Amino acid sequence: MTPKKIIKLILTNLSIVITNIVVFSKAFLGFSLIAGTALSITVGWFTILLSLATFTYFNRKLLITQGSYTEITQRVNSLDDCVIAFKEAIQNGDVFDKNILKNLDQLKRFKRKTSTIREILQQKFSINELTYQKFDNSLNQVEDIMYLNMKSILNKITAFDVEEYEYLQKKGFPPNEVSEEKMQIYNEYLNLVKEATQTNEDILLKLDKMLFEVSRYNSIENDEIKELPALAEMDQLIKNAKLYK
Repeated sequence: MTPKKIIKLILTNLSIVITNIVVFSKAFLGFSLIAGTALSITVGWFTILLSLATFTYFNRKLLITQGSYTEITQRVNSLDDCVIAFKEAIQNGDVFDKNILKNLDQLKRFKRKTSTIREILQQKFSINELTYQKFDNSLNQVEDIMYLNMKSILNKITAFDVEEYEYLQKKGFPPNEVSEEKMQIYNEYLNLVKEATQTNEDILLKLDKMLFEVSRYNSIENDEIKELPALAEMDQLIKNAKLYK
């Protein structure tokens, strides 16, 4: 467990204890579970139940192990699964929290943009038209790329040893060859996650261009499809999909 999580765990449980002391101690509020007015008993039981719920929720949240998170990533088979895994990951430390929050936002934006593009396509073209099929096929393939990239990020987060990384940081990068090499590896993990997150932004930008082109034209001839800049960029992205695995 990381030092930050230990501090959070101590402060959470300490606050629960202090709250109960204030509520039930005769030196303070002096509420009771069995004696006194109906209001006093109600407040007493409400405090107990709230304390138990808070204790269970936050202790479970803070004590989630890396192993349990690894099991979650093994069940990731879709973008929806990625959302679930990222929400679990946000509970496992602070190193990747900013990236994880950005990834969750990217997933939300990706779904919104692809849904909007498909809605406009359905309004302007028949599903049997080549134009519709070309755009729809590109969307399906870029969704696969987005999934591969997100899963790649999750795998890197899973493999990252947060406790050791924070321990080495706390030691101030000791002049030890092994420690320095480990820090280089960890920094590479961090850079790869940042780069993959930026790749997601590039994908979203290409979707914005595609959305603009779809909304711009009321009709597109079959021989004009290949000339559309957004589709050409998306095709290039699909060809380079191996870079995101």
